[in-house]
Amino acid sequence: MSEELVQEQPQAAEQRDALVEVNELRTYYEDGRLLSSRPVKAVDGVTFRIERGETLGLVGESGCGKTTLGRTLVRLEQATDGEVLFDGEDITTFSGSKLKRWRRDAQIVFQDPESSLNDRMTVGEIIREPLDVHDWPDFSVRVEGARGREVTVSGDGRPVPEDASDADVVVTVSGDSATASVREGIPLPDEDVTASVTERGDALDVAVNVRVAKPRLRRARVRELLETVGLREEHYYRYPHQFSGGQRQRVGIARALALEPEFIVLDEPVSALDVSVQAKILNLLEDLQDEFGLTFLFIAHDLSVVRHICDRVAVMYLGHVMEIGETEELFSDPKNPYTYSLLSAIPDADPTATRERVTLRGTPPSPRDPPAGCPFSTRCPVKIRPEQYRDLDDEVWDAVELLREILRERERADRTLTERAKQRLGMETRFSDIDEIRHEVMGDLDLPPEIGRHVERVVEYVREGDERAAREYMLEEFGSACDTDRPAHHPVSESGRTSLCHRHRAEYEEPGPVFDDLLDRGTRQTRSR
Repeated sequence: MSEELVQEQPQAAEQRDALVEVNELRTYYEDGRLLSSRPVKAVDGVTFRIERGETLGLVGESGCGKTTLGRTLVRLEQATDGEVLFDGEDITTFSGSKLKRWRRDAQIVFQDPESSLNDRMTVGEIIREPLDVHDWPDFSVRVEGARGREVTVSGDGRPVPEDASDADVVVTVSGDSATASVREGIPLPDEDVTASVTERGDALDVAVNVRVAKPRLRRARVRELLETVGLREEHYYRYPHQFSGGQRQRVGIARALALEPEFIVLDEPVSALDVSVQAKILNLLEDLQDEFGLTFLFIAHDLSVVRHICDRVAVMYLGHVMEIGETEELFSDPKNPYTYSLLSAIPDADPTATRERVTLRGTPPSPRDPPAGCPFSTRCPVKIRPEQYRDLDDEVWDAVELLREILRERERADRTLTERAKQRLGMETRFSDIDEIRHEVMGDLDLPPEIGRHVERVVEYVREGDERAAREYMLEEFGSACDTDRPAHHPVSESGRTSLCHRHRAEYEEPGPVFDDLLDRGTRQTRSR
Protein backbone atom coordinates (compact mmCIF):
# COMPACT_ATOMS: atom_id res chain seq x y z
CA MET A 1 0.00 0.00 0.00
CA SER A 2 1.41 3.40 -0.92
CA GLU A 3 1.88 6.16 1.61
CA GLU A 4 -0.76 8.76 0.83
CA LEU A 5 -2.26 11.79 2.48
CA VAL A 6 -5.55 10.98 4.15
CA GLN A 7 -6.87 14.43 3.31
CA GLU A 8 -5.83 17.50 1.38
CA GLN A 9 -3.21 19.77 2.86
CA PRO A 10 -4.14 23.27 4.07
CA GLN A 11 -4.55 25.70 1.18
CA ALA A 12 -1.65 27.89 2.30
CA ALA A 13 0.83 25.03 1.84
CA GLU A 14 -0.42 24.32 -1.71
CA GLN A 15 0.07 27.88 -2.96
CA ARG A 16 3.83 28.00 -2.33
CA ASP A 17 6.27 27.69 -5.23
CA ALA A 18 7.95 24.27 -5.21
CA LEU A 19 11.30 23.87 -6.96
CA VAL A 20 11.59 20.13 -6.19
CA GLU A 21 8.65 17.73 -5.83
CA VAL A 22 9.30 14.11 -4.88
CA ASN A 23 6.46 11.65 -5.47
CA GLU A 24 6.51 8.04 -4.24
CA LEU A 25 10.27 7.84 -4.79
CA ARG A 26 11.95 4.46 -4.35
CA THR A 27 15.62 3.56 -4.60
CA TYR A 28 16.33 -0.16 -4.24
CA TYR A 29 19.63 -2.00 -4.52
CA GLU A 30 19.99 -5.51 -5.88
CA ASP A 31 22.97 -7.54 -4.65
CA GLY A 32 23.62 -9.25 -7.99
CA ARG A 33 23.40 -12.79 -6.67
CA LEU A 34 22.55 -15.61 -9.07
CA LEU A 35 19.76 -16.75 -6.79
CA SER A 36 17.01 -14.18 -6.33
CA SER A 37 17.01 -12.24 -3.07
CA ARG A 38 15.17 -9.29 -1.63
CA PRO A 39 16.48 -5.85 -2.63
CA VAL A 40 17.76 -3.34 -0.11
CA LYS A 41 15.00 -0.73 0.14
CA ALA A 42 17.12 2.33 0.90
CA VAL A 43 14.36 4.79 -0.05
CA ASP A 44 10.87 3.33 0.01
CA GLY A 45 7.98 5.48 -1.20
CA VAL A 46 9.00 9.00 -0.15
CA THR A 47 6.87 12.06 -0.99
CA PHE A 48 7.67 15.70 -0.15
CA ARG A 49 8.26 19.16 -1.64
CA ILE A 50 11.14 21.61 -1.36
CA GLU A 51 10.02 25.19 -1.82
CA ARG A 52 12.07 27.58 -3.90
CA GLY A 53 14.63 29.39 -1.74
CA GLU A 54 14.08 27.32 1.42
CA THR A 55 16.32 24.94 3.36
CA LEU A 56 14.73 21.56 4.06
CA GLY A 57 16.52 19.54 6.73
CA LEU A 58 16.67 15.74 6.50
CA VAL A 59 17.48 13.93 9.75
CA GLY A 60 17.51 10.37 11.03
CA GLU A 61 19.73 7.59 12.32
CA SER A 62 22.68 6.26 10.32
CA GLY A 63 21.50 3.91 7.60
CA CYS A 64 17.99 5.37 7.34
CA GLY A 65 18.45 6.37 3.68
CA LYS A 66 19.23 10.10 4.02
CA THR A 67 22.29 10.14 1.80
CA THR A 68 20.77 7.77 -0.76
CA LEU A 69 17.76 10.06 -1.03
CA GLY A 70 19.97 13.12 -1.51
CA ARG A 71 22.09 11.38 -4.14
CA THR A 72 18.97 10.21 -5.96
CA LEU A 73 17.66 13.78 -6.15
CA VAL A 74 20.80 14.84 -8.07
CA ARG A 75 20.87 11.65 -10.17
CA LEU A 76 24.03 10.19 -8.61
CA GLU A 77 21.81 7.18 -7.85
CA GLN A 78 19.16 5.83 -10.20
CA ALA A 79 15.60 5.84 -8.86
CA THR A 80 13.82 2.48 -8.98
CA ASP A 81 10.35 4.04 -9.11
CA GLY A 82 8.54 7.31 -8.55
CA GLU A 83 9.35 10.75 -9.86
CA VAL A 84 11.45 13.79 -8.99
CA LEU A 85 9.98 16.94 -10.49
CA PHE A 86 12.39 19.84 -10.91
CA ASP A 87 10.53 22.95 -12.06
CA GLY A 88 7.75 20.61 -13.17
CA GLU A 89 9.92 18.20 -15.21
CA ASP A 90 10.62 14.63 -14.10
CA ILE A 91 14.42 14.44 -14.02
CA THR A 92 14.39 10.65 -13.50
CA THR A 93 13.56 10.37 -17.22
CA PHE A 94 16.41 12.62 -18.38
CA SER A 95 19.31 11.18 -20.35
CA GLY A 96 22.11 12.29 -22.66
CA SER A 97 22.53 15.99 -23.33
CA LYS A 98 19.31 16.88 -21.50
CA LEU A 99 20.59 15.26 -18.30
CA LYS A 100 23.99 16.91 -18.68
CA ARG A 101 22.43 20.33 -19.12
CA TRP A 102 20.16 19.80 -16.08
CA ARG A 103 23.16 18.94 -13.89
CA ARG A 104 24.11 22.61 -14.01
CA ASP A 105 21.02 23.33 -11.92
CA ALA A 106 21.56 20.71 -9.20
CA GLN A 107 24.81 20.09 -7.31
CA ILE A 108 25.98 18.36 -4.13
CA VAL A 109 28.44 19.15 -1.32
CA PHE A 110 29.84 15.97 0.20
CA GLN A 111 30.30 15.09 3.85
CA ASP A 112 34.07 14.54 3.96
CA PRO A 113 35.98 17.50 2.52
CA GLU A 114 39.18 15.46 2.47
CA SER A 115 38.09 12.42 0.45
CA SER A 116 35.86 14.43 -1.91
CA LEU A 117 38.77 16.50 -3.27
CA ASN A 118 41.46 15.12 -5.59
CA ASP A 119 44.85 15.65 -3.92
CA ARG A 120 46.59 15.56 -7.32
CA MET A 121 44.75 18.64 -8.55
CA THR A 122 45.20 22.22 -7.44
CA VAL A 123 42.27 24.01 -5.87
CA GLY A 124 41.88 26.04 -9.03
CA GLU A 125 41.69 22.90 -11.17
CA ILE A 126 39.15 21.31 -8.81
CA ILE A 127 36.78 24.29 -8.97
CA ARG A 128 37.37 24.76 -12.69
CA GLU A 129 36.65 21.12 -13.59
CA PRO A 130 32.83 21.45 -13.84
CA LEU A 131 33.32 24.59 -15.95
CA ASP A 132 35.47 22.60 -18.38
CA VAL A 133 33.10 19.62 -18.47
CA HIS A 134 30.09 21.82 -19.26
CA ASP A 135 32.00 24.15 -21.62
CA TRP A 136 31.11 27.15 -19.46
CA PRO A 137 30.11 29.73 -20.49
CA ASP A 138 28.12 28.64 -23.54
CA PHE A 139 26.93 32.23 -24.10
CA SER A 140 23.19 31.79 -24.36
CA VAL A 141 21.87 34.83 -26.23
CA ARG A 142 18.49 36.50 -25.85
CA VAL A 143 17.55 38.99 -28.55
CA GLU A 144 15.29 41.89 -27.66
CA GLY A 145 13.64 44.32 -30.07
CA ALA A 146 13.12 41.82 -32.91
CA ARG A 147 9.40 42.68 -32.95
CA GLY A 148 8.26 39.15 -33.70
CA ARG A 149 10.64 38.54 -36.60
CA GLU A 150 12.54 35.27 -36.95
CA VAL A 151 16.01 35.53 -35.38
CA THR A 152 19.13 33.45 -35.96
CA VAL A 153 22.25 33.74 -33.81
CA SER A 154 25.75 33.02 -35.09
CA GLY A 155 29.28 33.37 -33.77
CA ASP A 156 29.97 32.94 -30.04
CA GLY A 157 26.46 32.20 -28.84
CA ARG A 158 23.32 30.08 -28.98
CA PRO A 159 19.81 31.51 -29.08
CA VAL A 160 17.29 31.19 -26.25
CA PRO A 161 13.63 32.32 -26.20
CA GLU A 162 12.93 35.99 -25.71
CA ASP A 163 11.24 35.28 -22.37
CA ALA A 164 14.30 33.42 -20.99
CA SER A 165 15.45 35.07 -17.77
CA ASP A 166 18.92 33.52 -17.44
CA ALA A 167 20.58 34.37 -20.76
CA ASP A 168 24.33 35.03 -20.58
CA VAL A 169 24.17 37.81 -23.19
CA VAL A 170 21.26 40.10 -23.99
CA VAL A 171 21.38 41.67 -27.46
CA THR A 172 19.15 44.69 -27.97
CA VAL A 173 18.31 45.41 -31.61
CA SER A 174 17.55 48.96 -32.68
CA GLY A 175 17.16 49.44 -36.41
CA ASP A 176 20.30 48.16 -38.14
CA SER A 177 22.46 48.26 -34.99
CA ALA A 178 22.69 46.15 -31.85
CA THR A 179 24.20 46.42 -28.38
CA ALA A 180 25.17 43.56 -26.08
CA SER A 181 25.16 43.32 -22.29
CA VAL A 182 26.53 40.47 -20.15
CA ARG A 183 24.77 39.18 -17.07
CA GLU A 184 26.40 39.69 -13.69
CA GLY A 185 27.45 36.06 -13.13
CA ILE A 186 30.03 36.09 -15.94
CA PRO A 187 33.31 37.97 -15.26
CA LEU A 188 33.25 39.75 -18.61
CA PRO A 189 32.76 43.49 -19.22
CA ASP A 190 30.14 44.51 -21.78
CA GLU A 191 32.75 46.14 -24.01
CA ASP A 192 34.35 42.73 -24.65
CA VAL A 193 31.19 41.51 -26.37
CA THR A 194 30.04 42.95 -29.69
CA ALA A 195 26.93 42.25 -31.73
CA SER A 196 25.92 43.06 -35.28
CA VAL A 197 22.61 42.70 -37.12
CA THR A 198 21.94 41.75 -40.73
CA GLU A 199 18.45 41.84 -42.20
CA ARG A 200 17.46 38.86 -44.32
CA GLY A 201 14.00 39.60 -45.67
CA ASP A 202 11.67 39.50 -42.68
CA ALA A 203 14.33 37.72 -40.57
CA LEU A 204 17.30 38.97 -38.58
CA ASP A 205 20.79 37.47 -38.38
CA VAL A 206 22.54 38.42 -35.13
CA ALA A 207 26.28 37.79 -34.92
CA VAL A 208 27.87 37.76 -31.46
CA ASN A 209 31.62 38.09 -30.94
CA VAL A 210 33.34 37.56 -27.56
CA ARG A 211 36.86 38.97 -27.44
CA VAL A 212 38.01 37.01 -24.36
CA ALA A 213 38.88 33.30 -24.59
CA LYS A 214 36.91 30.84 -22.46
CA PRO A 215 39.96 29.56 -20.48
CA ARG A 216 40.62 33.10 -19.29
CA LEU A 217 36.97 33.54 -18.30
CA ARG A 218 37.04 30.28 -16.36
CA ARG A 219 40.14 31.30 -14.43
CA ALA A 220 38.47 34.59 -13.57
CA ARG A 221 35.33 32.73 -12.51
CA VAL A 222 37.34 30.45 -10.19
CA ARG A 223 39.08 33.41 -8.55
CA GLU A 224 35.70 35.05 -8.07
CA LEU A 225 34.35 31.88 -6.43
CA LEU A 226 37.36 31.64 -4.11
CA GLU A 227 36.61 35.12 -2.85
CA THR A 228 32.90 34.31 -2.55
CA VAL A 229 33.53 31.39 -0.16
CA GLY A 230 36.07 33.27 1.97
CA LEU A 231 39.35 32.13 0.39
CA ARG A 232 41.98 34.17 -1.46
CA GLU A 233 43.04 34.35 -5.10
CA GLU A 234 46.52 33.01 -4.30
CA HIS A 235 44.93 29.75 -3.11
CA TYR A 236 44.28 28.93 -6.78
CA TYR A 237 47.58 27.06 -7.18
CA ARG A 238 47.64 25.28 -3.81
CA TYR A 239 46.71 21.65 -3.18
CA PRO A 240 43.97 20.34 -0.85
CA HIS A 241 46.42 18.91 1.70
CA GLN A 242 47.68 22.45 2.35
CA PHE A 243 44.28 23.50 3.75
CA SER A 244 42.41 22.88 6.98
CA GLY A 245 39.18 20.89 7.04
CA GLY A 246 37.06 24.02 7.03
CA GLN A 247 38.99 25.51 4.12
CA ARG A 248 38.66 22.27 2.14
CA GLN A 249 34.91 22.35 2.67
CA ARG A 250 34.89 25.91 1.35
CA VAL A 251 36.58 24.56 -1.78
CA GLY A 252 33.85 21.93 -2.09
CA ILE A 253 31.20 24.62 -1.76
CA ALA A 254 32.92 26.75 -4.41
CA ARG A 255 32.97 23.76 -6.77
CA ALA A 256 29.23 23.23 -6.21
CA LEU A 257 28.56 26.92 -6.96
CA ALA A 258 30.66 27.02 -10.13
CA LEU A 259 27.80 26.37 -12.58
CA GLU A 260 25.36 28.64 -10.73
CA PRO A 261 22.91 25.93 -9.63
CA GLU A 262 19.45 26.57 -8.21
CA PHE A 263 19.45 23.51 -5.93
CA ILE A 264 22.23 22.04 -3.77
CA VAL A 265 22.18 18.88 -1.67
CA LEU A 266 24.32 19.43 1.44
CA ASP A 267 25.23 15.95 2.67
CA GLU A 268 26.29 16.51 6.29
CA PRO A 269 28.56 19.39 5.22
CA VAL A 270 29.81 20.22 8.73
CA SER A 271 29.79 16.85 10.53
CA ALA A 272 33.50 16.22 9.82
CA LEU A 273 34.55 19.68 11.06
CA ASP A 274 35.47 21.07 14.46
CA VAL A 275 32.66 22.82 16.30
CA SER A 276 34.42 26.18 16.01
CA VAL A 277 34.57 25.78 12.23
CA GLN A 278 31.01 24.48 11.85
CA ALA A 279 29.46 27.83 12.73
CA LYS A 280 31.56 29.62 10.09
CA ILE A 281 30.53 27.19 7.35
CA LEU A 282 26.87 27.38 8.38
CA ASN A 283 26.99 31.18 8.30
CA LEU A 284 28.65 31.02 4.87
CA LEU A 285 25.87 28.76 3.55
CA GLU A 286 23.19 31.12 4.84
CA ASP A 287 24.94 34.11 3.24
CA LEU A 288 25.24 32.29 -0.09
CA GLN A 289 21.57 31.34 0.00
CA ASP A 290 20.58 34.97 0.58
CA GLU A 291 22.92 36.22 -2.16
CA PHE A 292 22.11 33.69 -4.89
CA GLY A 293 18.58 32.56 -3.97
CA LEU A 294 19.67 28.94 -3.51
CA THR A 295 17.47 26.04 -2.44
CA PHE A 296 19.06 23.51 -0.05
CA LEU A 297 18.40 19.96 1.07
CA PHE A 298 20.44 19.87 4.30
CA ILE A 299 21.22 16.31 5.44
CA ALA A 300 22.46 16.01 9.02
CA HIS A 301 22.39 13.96 12.20
CA ASP A 302 23.14 16.91 14.49
CA LEU A 303 19.68 18.14 15.42
CA SER A 304 20.92 21.41 16.91
CA VAL A 305 22.51 22.34 13.57
CA VAL A 306 19.30 21.50 11.73
CA ARG A 307 17.27 23.64 14.09
CA HIS A 308 19.60 26.57 13.46
CA ILE A 309 19.68 26.56 9.66
CA CYS A 310 16.54 24.83 8.32
CA ASP A 311 13.11 26.27 7.50
CA ARG A 312 11.44 22.85 7.57
CA VAL A 313 12.55 19.39 8.68
CA ALA A 314 11.84 15.89 7.38
CA VAL A 315 12.49 13.03 9.82
CA MET A 316 13.52 9.80 8.09
CA TYR A 317 13.50 6.21 9.34
CA LEU A 318 14.13 3.00 7.39
CA GLY A 319 13.62 4.63 3.99
CA HIS A 320 10.42 6.51 4.97
CA VAL A 321 9.69 10.12 5.93
CA MET A 322 8.01 9.78 9.32
CA GLU A 323 7.23 13.47 9.90
CA ILE A 324 7.77 16.68 7.97
CA GLY A 325 6.95 20.22 8.98
CA GLU A 326 8.18 23.66 10.00
CA THR A 327 11.31 23.47 12.13
CA GLU A 328 10.31 25.25 15.34
CA GLU A 329 6.88 23.66 15.35
CA LEU A 330 8.32 20.17 14.94
CA PHE A 331 11.03 20.64 17.58
CA SER A 332 8.71 22.16 20.16
CA ASP A 333 5.80 19.76 19.64
CA PRO A 334 6.74 16.51 17.84
CA LYS A 335 3.77 14.44 16.72
CA ASN A 336 5.34 11.24 15.41
CA PRO A 337 6.60 8.63 17.93
CA TYR A 338 9.95 8.38 16.18
CA THR A 339 10.40 12.17 16.12
CA TYR A 340 9.47 12.28 19.81
CA SER A 341 12.08 9.62 20.61
CA LEU A 342 14.75 11.26 18.46
CA LEU A 343 14.30 14.71 19.99
CA SER A 344 14.28 13.32 23.53
CA ALA A 345 17.92 12.33 23.03
CA ILE A 346 19.06 15.96 22.60
CA PRO A 347 21.05 16.99 25.71
CA ASP A 348 19.43 19.78 27.72
CA ALA A 349 21.73 22.58 28.90
CA ASP A 350 19.41 23.25 31.85
CA PRO A 351 20.61 21.10 34.82
CA THR A 352 17.20 21.42 36.47
CA ALA A 353 15.32 20.07 33.44
CA THR A 354 13.25 16.97 34.17
CA ARG A 355 12.57 15.83 30.62
CA GLU A 356 12.68 12.05 30.31
CA ARG A 357 14.74 10.44 27.59
CA VAL A 358 13.01 7.78 25.49
CA THR A 359 15.31 4.79 24.98
CA LEU A 360 14.48 2.76 21.89
CA ARG A 361 14.72 -1.01 22.03
CA GLY A 362 17.15 -2.79 19.70
CA THR A 363 18.30 -1.57 16.31
CA PRO A 364 16.44 -0.68 13.10
CA PRO A 365 15.38 -3.68 11.01
CA SER A 366 17.25 -4.56 7.84
CA PRO A 367 16.12 -2.48 4.85
CA ARG A 368 16.21 -5.75 2.94
CA ASP A 369 13.38 -7.07 5.13
CA PRO A 370 11.42 -4.12 6.57
CA PRO A 371 8.26 -4.62 8.64
CA ALA A 372 5.04 -5.22 6.72
CA GLY A 373 3.18 -2.49 8.62
CA CYS A 374 4.59 0.69 10.12
CA PRO A 375 8.37 0.90 9.54
CA PHE A 376 8.83 1.91 13.20
CA SER A 377 6.63 -0.86 14.61
CA THR A 378 9.48 -3.07 15.89
CA ARG A 379 10.86 -0.32 18.18
CA CYS A 380 7.95 2.03 18.85
CA PRO A 381 7.44 2.71 22.60
CA VAL A 382 3.77 3.63 22.04
CA LYS A 383 2.88 0.89 19.59
CA ILE A 384 -0.84 0.07 19.50
CA ARG A 385 -1.65 -3.01 21.55
CA PRO A 386 -4.54 -5.44 21.08
CA GLU A 387 -7.48 -4.43 23.24
CA GLN A 388 -7.09 -7.37 25.64
CA TYR A 389 -3.48 -6.36 26.44
CA ARG A 390 -3.97 -2.62 26.76
CA ASP A 391 -3.42 -2.73 30.54
CA LEU A 392 -0.70 -5.39 30.51
CA ASP A 393 2.38 -4.57 32.61
CA ASP A 394 4.87 -2.62 30.48
CA GLU A 395 7.78 -4.93 31.33
CA VAL A 396 5.80 -8.00 30.31
CA TRP A 397 4.69 -6.36 27.07
CA ASP A 398 8.28 -5.30 26.29
CA ALA A 399 9.42 -8.89 26.88
CA VAL A 400 6.77 -10.20 24.48
CA GLU A 401 7.87 -7.68 21.84
CA LEU A 402 11.51 -8.62 22.41
CA LEU A 403 10.72 -12.31 21.89
CA ARG A 404 8.92 -11.43 18.66
CA GLU A 405 11.92 -9.43 17.49
CA ILE A 406 14.30 -12.31 18.26
CA LEU A 407 12.15 -14.65 16.18
CA ARG A 408 12.17 -12.14 13.31
CA GLU A 409 15.95 -11.81 13.52
CA ARG A 410 16.35 -15.59 13.47
CA GLU A 411 14.35 -15.62 10.25
CA ARG A 412 16.63 -13.00 8.66
CA ALA A 413 19.89 -14.64 9.78
CA ASP A 414 21.67 -16.70 7.16
CA ARG A 415 21.93 -20.39 7.94
CA THR A 416 25.06 -22.12 6.69
CA LEU A 417 24.84 -25.37 4.75
CA THR A 418 26.18 -27.21 7.82
CA GLU A 419 23.48 -25.72 10.05
CA ARG A 420 20.79 -26.65 7.54
CA ALA A 421 22.07 -30.22 7.46
CA LYS A 422 22.19 -30.40 11.28
CA GLN A 423 18.66 -29.04 11.47
CA ARG A 424 17.38 -31.73 9.10
CA LEU A 425 19.10 -34.39 11.23
CA GLY A 426 17.63 -32.97 14.44
CA MET A 427 21.03 -31.85 15.75
CA GLU A 428 21.66 -28.69 17.81
CA THR A 429 22.53 -25.44 15.99
CA ARG A 430 22.86 -21.81 17.03
CA PHE A 431 19.17 -21.46 16.13
CA SER A 432 18.02 -24.12 18.60
CA ASP A 433 18.46 -22.47 22.01
CA ILE A 434 14.84 -21.35 22.46
CA ASP A 435 14.68 -22.36 26.15
CA GLU A 436 17.73 -20.26 26.93
CA ILE A 437 16.22 -17.35 25.01
CA ARG A 438 12.94 -17.64 26.91
CA HIS A 439 14.81 -17.66 30.22
CA GLU A 440 16.89 -14.59 29.33
CA VAL A 441 13.90 -12.62 28.08
CA MET A 442 11.24 -13.63 30.60
CA GLY A 443 12.95 -15.57 33.37
CA ASP A 444 12.66 -12.82 36.01
CA LEU A 445 9.10 -11.78 35.16
CA ASP A 446 5.90 -12.88 36.82
CA LEU A 447 3.93 -13.69 33.68
CA PRO A 448 0.13 -13.72 33.79
CA PRO A 449 -1.13 -17.28 33.19
CA GLU A 450 -2.60 -16.38 29.79
CA ILE A 451 0.70 -14.87 28.59
CA GLY A 452 2.60 -17.87 29.93
CA ARG A 453 0.42 -20.25 27.91
CA HIS A 454 0.98 -18.28 24.71
CA VAL A 455 4.74 -18.17 25.27
CA GLU A 456 4.84 -21.92 25.93
CA ARG A 457 2.98 -22.56 22.68
CA VAL A 458 5.50 -20.45 20.79
CA VAL A 459 8.38 -22.33 22.41
CA GLU A 460 6.84 -25.63 21.35
CA TYR A 461 6.59 -24.48 17.73
CA VAL A 462 10.28 -23.54 17.75
CA ARG A 463 11.30 -26.84 19.36
CA GLU A 464 9.42 -28.62 16.57
CA GLY A 465 11.37 -26.64 13.98
CA ASP A 466 8.36 -24.63 12.80
CA GLU A 467 9.51 -21.08 13.49
CA ARG A 468 7.17 -19.67 10.86
CA ALA A 469 4.21 -21.02 12.82
CA ALA A 470 5.69 -19.45 15.97
CA ARG A 471 5.93 -16.04 14.31
CA GLU A 472 2.43 -16.28 12.87
CA TYR A 473 1.05 -17.29 16.27
CA MET A 474 2.71 -14.29 17.93
CA LEU A 475 1.40 -11.97 15.21
CA GLU A 476 -2.15 -13.29 15.53
CA GLU A 477 -2.18 -13.03 19.32
CA PHE A 478 -0.12 -9.89 19.97
CA GLY A 479 -0.19 -8.04 16.63
CA SER A 480 -2.10 -4.87 15.73
CA ALA A 481 -2.53 -2.48 12.81
CA CYS A 482 1.04 -1.33 13.44
CA ASP A 483 2.28 -4.79 12.42
CA THR A 484 0.08 -5.40 9.39
CA ASP A 485 -1.02 -2.11 7.79
CA ARG A 486 1.12 0.65 6.27
CA PRO A 487 0.09 3.95 7.90
CA ALA A 488 -0.88 7.03 5.91
CA HIS A 489 0.55 10.54 6.19
CA HIS A 490 -1.87 12.39 8.47
CA PRO A 491 -2.02 16.21 8.65
CA VAL A 492 -1.19 17.17 12.24
CA SER A 493 -1.18 20.98 12.08
CA GLU A 494 -2.63 23.87 10.11
CA SER A 495 0.80 24.66 8.63
CA GLY A 496 0.79 21.48 6.54
CA ARG A 497 2.88 19.27 8.83
CA THR A 498 2.26 15.54 8.35
CA SER A 499 3.08 12.43 10.37
CA LEU A 500 3.20 8.74 9.40
CA CYS A 501 1.44 6.97 12.29
CA HIS A 502 -1.72 4.92 12.91
CA ARG A 503 -2.28 6.75 16.20
CA HIS A 504 -3.48 9.83 14.34
CA ARG A 505 -6.57 7.88 13.28
CA ALA A 506 -9.78 8.74 15.14
CA GLU A 507 -10.12 5.31 16.79
CA TYR A 508 -6.74 5.54 18.56
CA GLU A 509 -5.21 7.82 21.17
CA GLU A 510 -2.66 10.35 19.89
CA PRO A 511 1.05 9.54 20.53
CA GLY A 512 1.65 12.53 22.87
CA PRO A 513 -0.69 11.52 25.72
CA VAL A 514 0.45 7.90 25.42
CA PHE A 515 4.08 8.99 25.79
CA ASP A 516 3.20 11.13 28.80
CA ASP A 517 1.46 8.20 30.46
CA LEU A 518 4.34 5.85 29.62
CA LEU A 519 6.99 8.19 31.04
CA ASP A 520 4.88 8.89 34.12
CA ARG A 521 4.58 5.16 34.84
CA GLY A 522 8.32 4.76 34.34
CA THR A 523 9.05 7.58 36.80
CA ARG A 524 6.78 6.05 39.44
CA GLN A 525 8.41 2.63 39.01
CA THR A 526 11.88 4.15 39.37
CA ARG A 527 10.92 5.95 42.59
CA SER A 528 9.37 2.81 44.08
CA ARG A 529 12.58 0.80 43.70
